[in-house]
This record gives sequence, C-alpha cells and structure tokens, in this order.
Amino acid sequence: MIFSIKNIGIIKSADVKMDGLTVISGANNSGKTTVGKALYSIVSATEDLKEKQDIDQAEAIYNRIRKIADVFSHLMRAYDRRSLFFSFDMETAKDIVEEIWYIKNEDYRGQNNFAYYKVLLYEFYEKIVTDEFLDLALKDIKDKKGLSLELQRKIKIEWKENKDSALKQCKSAMDFISSVQSSKEFALKMIDRALQEEFLGQVQSMTLMNEIEEESSLRLREESGKEFFNISLNDHSVNMQRSRFEESYFKQGYFVDDPYVIENNMPMFRFMRMRNRTTGKMSYTESTVLPHREKMNQWLKINIQAEKGISESLYKDKQIADVMEKINAIVPGNISKDTYIDSGRRIKVGNLATGSKVFSIIKNILEKGNIDEESLLVLDEPESHLHPRWINALAEVLVLLVKECNITVLLTTHSPNFLLAIDALMRKYDIRKNCHFYQTEKLEDDFRVQYVEKTDDLDEVYAEYARAFSQMNAMRKKYMASEES
Repeated sequence: MIFSIKNIGIIKSADVKMDGLTVISGANNSGKTTVGKALYSIVSATEDLKEKQDIDQAEAIYNRIRKIADVFSHLMRAYDRRSLFFSFDMETAKDIVEEIWYIKNEDYRGQNNFAYYKVLLYEFYEKIVTDEFLDLALKDIKDKKGLSLELQRKIKIEWKENKDSALKQCKSAMDFISSVQSSKEFALKMIDRALQEEFLGQVQSMTLMNEIEEESSLRLREESGKEFFNISLNDHSVNMQRSRFEESYFKQGYFVDDPYVIENNMPMFRFMRMRNRTTGKMSYTESTVLPHREKMNQWLKINIQAEKGISESLYKDKQIADVMEKINAIVPGNISKDTYIDSGRRIKVGNLATGSKVFSIIKNILEKGNIDEESLLVLDEPESHLHPRWINALAEVLVLLVKECNITVLLTTHSPNFLLAIDALMRKYDIRKNCHFYQTEKLEDDFRVQYVEKTDDLDEVYAEYARAFSQMNAMRKKYMASEES
C-alpha cells in the first residue's frame, strides 16, 4: 500500500509505504505529522460512510419539514392577534407540528434513516394539498383552548394565504430527494470537511506570498495498481470534479498525539461547521466532523459494549493476550470515568503519570476498538513523555500489534532510543519486511520538504541524531578541560 502526498502542508512530495509499521523521523517543524494527519482525515471522514450518509440525509429532510412547519406559525399568529388565551413563538409552533406528525415521539432518533423521512415528507405534502393538515391544526387548537367560529374563519383565511408557501417548501424538499448525492460524492464532501478541520483551512503548500504554488493531491493505491482514492485539491478544498473515491482501505482510524486527551476535564474544543469557501453557506451535508483530539476524547468516554469491542476471536487469541500482557506490565489497572483503578488504588486520571496515559489510551483502543487488519493507528511522537525503559516497552507493543493483529501503524519520532528499539524489535519478531522508515529532508532553495526512504540505510538517520549529541559532548569536554586547568 502506498500513500502519496503532493504539495500538502510543508510537504512537496512523499510516497509512503503503508503495510505494517511505518516510522517517520526528522527535525522539528519538518512535516513529520502531515502524512498521518492527511491519511487519518480521509479514513475518519469515510468510516461508517453509509450510516453517516443515511443520518445526514435524514437530518436534511427533517430540517426541510421543519421549514414547512412555518405555515403553522402563521396560523398561530392569526390566533395570537385575537389575544384570547396565549401566545406562540415560531419554535413553539414548529414543536406542535412535530407533535402532530409524531416526529418527536420516543423512537424519533431511532428513525434516523432516509426512507423514513422521505415517506413522511410525501405524506406531509398530501395532507397540505387536501387541507387535512388544516383540519388537524384546527382540531388541535380546539382541543387545547377552544375555538370560536369567527377565529376559525380567520385561521382558514390565513391558511389559504400561506398554503402556497408551504407547498413550495415541500417541492423544494422533494427536489432535494431527487438530487441526493451518491456515496462517492458524499465521501468527497466529508473528506473535504475533515481536511479543512484538521489543517485549519490551510491544506495546501503556500509560498511566501501566501499563494498556492502547485496542484496538490492525496492518493492511496496498492503496488499492483489498484487505487482506493485520488483526492485533488484546489484553493485548499477538494476538487469534486477531478477527485476520485472508490473505497477506503482502512475501516477505522485512531490518531493519538496528546496523552491528556484521556482526561475527562479537558477544555471544550472549538466547535466549527465548515462552510463553502465560495458561497459562505452550509452545504446540505450536515454531519459534524470533529477535530481528532475531540473525537478521541469523546470516544474514550463511551462505555462501548463488549459486542462492539474487539472481536471475540481476537480478544481470546493468545497473540492479543501477549500484547495486553506487555501493556499491563506498565498500566495494570483500568480507567472508569475519571478514575484509574488498580488493586484497590483509585487515582484521578488527571493525576496519572503522563507516560501511563499514553499506554492507557492504547489499552482503551484495544479493549474498546474494533482492531483488525483494516485499522489505522497514527501516533505522533508517542515517546515524548516516556522513560527509555518505557520507550522500549512501547516499541514492543507496537511491533506486536503489527505482527499479531496485522494492523497498520504510522508513527513519527525524533528519539534515537525509540528508533533503535523498533529497529531491534522488528528483527526479533521477524516483521522487518513490513517496516518502513522515512526521514524528512529540506529541499534546497525551497521552504518545503520531501520524504526519503531510509529502510535499508538507517545508519544515516542514527548519524544525524548523533551529531547533536556529539556537539554537546564536545562542548562539555572542552569546558571540563578548562575547569581542570
């Protein structure tokens, strides 16, 4: 599997092999995170795609039905002008319409499917055409507060004046149904929103003049030639005409770059719905795309039932037990709500050692997630808070996950200790052919970087790490000699 990036973020070009454990090293601010962020955006946007689209389109029709309910507010205004009993605002009027049509009944949220609201819309339209809606409204008013003949006449006049508007709203909703997008179109819209969210609206490479320099793209393909997607970008947005999405090789993705995401008391993240960059309006794709940290924080709080967690065959298998044994040697306890519990000890998660949080997040993913060969785990500098012994332990956990669970792991690092541990353990567990190493390299006369594969030449990567150490060691010896003299 090859993930190709062209002119995204600070990266000019990169062809990254993704069929096991992929490690990206390099200096700070050299684009190490960009590959993982870009691939995760696409995976996250398209996981459970059919369910997302069904809910999204159902919500869109539901919102249009609410607009049709505005006609009821006109009737209420006719009623309110008499000031006989009470006043309705527009939201109250819409709520009454929803009660009439059973939209807000107990199983409403369970009815989040396109077919349900399609039927409802056409029934709604028919009831307006035949004035059955008016009869229901009058009956509802009469049952609640009574209705004089004079007021009934006034409401009927009001109804006649606004009926055409209600029918027009119905027609608009029906037009929406007839133009419902395909799953591939929906996927591209979701990918666009996810990329906008993760890259804060600045997806493509920029020149010093704040201009986009060249065409940008994201592509995932097998070495045999089969293509999963090829996303073309223009003005920081997905070019819907030139992009192609067939399927996502990965069915679920996890992105971890902050151990504090496991805390329940994390501050609220910015909530933003992306708008069309040209029109400034929301598209009818109403699904919410969350930033990766907020999504992970919410996911960690969910008490997922066993049947939705790791498959029974994997969970009971010796190999996954070996992985859990390594993790339990570091964090033997479990987290319940905001508390870490271990052999009677109860520690607030916020007081847990930062390194323990790293392992606890991975443990939660294994226990709750549907981890298999179609899973993507992105870890951005996970070793940052770990002691060298725990760095070695984390490297062993990740190597075992690749070997025994066949998942794809993409991680970034600037730790020679972590790199060395993976280098050694991939040989111990015989997964060398499924491990790929890359180093970021700054281009001459350019602000961007490219990725250079170092799988068969890791000595060069170690040498770069060693230079910084040697520089300080030489300085230390120089001043030590000066002190002795």
